[in-house]
Amino acid sequence: MRDRLLCKRPYAAYRDPLVIILIILAFLLLIRVLFAYRYIGIYVVNSSMSPTLTGAESADVAGGDFLYADTQVLPGRGDIVVLSKPDSPDEYIIKRVIALGGDTVYMDDGVVYIKYGGEDEFVALEEDYVLSSNCDPYLPQNSLPSEYNAVTVPQNCMFVLGDNRNVSHDSRYDDYGCFNYSQLVGVITDWSYACKPFFTALYTFFTFGV
Repeated sequence: MRDRLLCKRPYAAYRDPLVIILIILAFLLLIRVLFAYRYIGIYVVNSSMSPTLTGAESADVAGGDFLYADTQVLPGRGDIVVLSKPDSPDEYIIKRVIALGGDTVYMDDGVVYIKYGGEDEFVALEEDYVLSSNCDPYLPQNSLPSEYNAVTVPQNCMFVLGDNRNVSHDSRYDDYGCFNYSQLVGVITDWSYACKPFFTALYTFFTFGV
């Protein structure tokens, strides 16, 4: 009792509001550093992934979707990925993985056919993310290559397409071809895609002030 009256109780740091605030700030900073180490923010430009993703006309204007890509995972078939451009590694493109190493793929009249590694027959790929208006069967790029000149994806590589097949520049073109895993920047996360309106609105507010 005498010690308490004379304020001689031992100092308890866990009761100090300033210490508590500093611990919380340090924890938040640690989370931020770990998040930045694993994830990268991606602002979508152009319409090559329409209608799945909305792209702005350029990186300097509002209107594109904003998502996060996980830089520590490898993609599966159907995943949306961020890749470094072969001719400009500092520039990124965003596409969908259609086939992986060992798979064989071709397109005919806008339909993608794939023979999975180890299988004997081609099957038509069901793509509910592609609008018929974005995959005109009469455009030459939507019928390449032929069944007799199909592309077999090398190991540790991926064949990618944009969801807007009419305009997307992707693995169908010789200057891109199949992408090596070394060109993979990240895989778009399910949680950022599910919360796309929120992240896009937040990014737009702070970046473009609208």
